[in-house]
Amino acid sequence: MYHCTVCFYYIGEKKELLDVLKETEPLKHFKHDFITSPEPRELLIPRADVILADIQGRKADVVLRSLLYHKKETAQLIMIADKEQTAELLKNDLSGVADIWPAPLSVEEMRFRIAKWQQTYKMSKDYWQTQNYLDTMINSVPHMIWYKDKTGAHMKVNDFFCKTVGKTMEQIEGRGHYYIWNIQPDEYAKGEYICMESEFEVMDKRETCVFDEQVKIGSEMRQLKTYKSPLFDLDGSVMGTVGVAIDVTELKMYEEMLLKNANTDALTGLANRRHVYEYIDGLEEKNITVFVLDLDSFKGINDAYGHQEGDKALVLTAQVLKENLPDDLIARTGGDEFLIVMLGERSAEEIAALQRSIGEKLNEAYRRDDRLRGITVSVGAAYSDHGKENFDRLAAEADAHMYREKEKKKSRQ
Repeated sequence: MYHCTVCFYYIGEKKELLDVLKETEPLKHFKHDFITSPEPRELLIPRADVILADIQGRKADVVLRSLLYHKKETAQLIMIADKEQTAELLKNDLSGVADIWPAPLSVEEMRFRIAKWQQTYKMSKDYWQTQNYLDTMINSVPHMIWYKDKTGAHMKVNDFFCKTVGKTMEQIEGRGHYYIWNIQPDEYAKGEYICMESEFEVMDKRETCVFDEQVKIGSEMRQLKTYKSPLFDLDGSVMGTVGVAIDVTELKMYEEMLLKNANTDALTGLANRRHVYEYIDGLEEKNITVFVLDLDSFKGINDAYGHQEGDKALVLTAQVLKENLPDDLIARTGGDEFLIVMLGERSAEEIAALQRSIGEKLNEAYRRDDRLRGITVSVGAAYSDHGKENFDRLAAEADAHMYREKEKKKSRQ
């Protein structure tokens, strides 16, 4: 995918070597340009990507110093030198020299060395491209990505990781979990963190694993969904892990909000009918008591004072029930209808006492409000020791009892 133009600068007088260089077919993605001179020229040296300097008959260290001084940093310098010159060159700092080729070079040797050089040079560009692909990809992702060795030291991370922990790449590389996340070992041990343990699990299983993990970012705990995979060494052993962490804190909050909205009555904050059935489906307890409540004269309040006062009555009903029955499931199942589910074995006397108590506390609350004092509540109850299996029948029975109580009140009026 990359395109690389290589400018060769041949310094020397052997036309046959220059001809070999010019006749060499560029590899895929490469293009060759050539400049040449018998002697090193300061104006030409900085233009070259590769300098082939045949220094036979010249002072080796003098030529070397000139080439190293004037060449660009990325240029490769190859010296063609005889044995004595090579010995002289080796007394110098050769960190800027790519190779020394023994002189004199035959045409066949020149072709061989150029071909080998091409392979190595292409490999370096392929490596650059692969590194560029990797860095661009991981740094464009808005999630934390890291590579760790088997001891847990971070060997490479992406830009988002640095931004999240508030540290530079240089500060992070080679450092462990406690330093990077500013957490003490005793705090880690007391918390709900599993980050380090999950790394060992991935290396032990030798496969990609998914975890729900927590980290402390600043003063806030964040919920992460992490995907961790083992990194394998040349011999097939595990040498570390690579991980991707997606911050799902807001998503979790949004899911919880959606779930709450789906299961909650918006006005009163009580459970709705949908949640009641989910609750019943998840029960193991068979002893269930159901109370069904309906407000008497509720329509009159709406007609006389408007729906705002009617809503006030519903909210007050919910508050009283929650205050007095904090451990039970309370739901608003219709306009002015409520349902209570109690678990555990109860006698008929206990159920009757609860039925009276619920009615008395609600009626007392209504009487304390001038506009709501005309409301009362009718309560029906039903009990079964196989309540989960017969819940619909149980609720219908409690509903029927509630309506009978309501009819009794009407007959006394």
